[in-house]
Amino acid sequence: MNKNYKITWSPSAYKDLQNIYSYIKYFLKEKNTANKIVKKILYAISNLNYFPERYIKLKDPKFAVKNIRKMYVYKYNIIYEINEEIR
Repeated sequence: MNKNYKITWSPSAYKDLQNIYSYIKYFLKEKNTANKIVKKILYAISNLNYFPERYIKLKDPKFAVKNIRKMYVYKYNIIYEINEEIR
């Protein structure tokens, strides 16, 4: 049985990542830091394909029916849903 999950990005997640990169690179003038942070975020997300349950489940009642979880990469919150149907 395959234990790997498929990772699907929402359009807003891509936009958020682009905004993080742009802010650090252009506003803070830290191109190397921007690259490092984005690579770390991408690496962390890519590792969610195996055992995504390892991070905390959100307690907010509006997410009670869904398996919504959160992990941190540096100061950034990565919010994701585990969908057993499209595994």
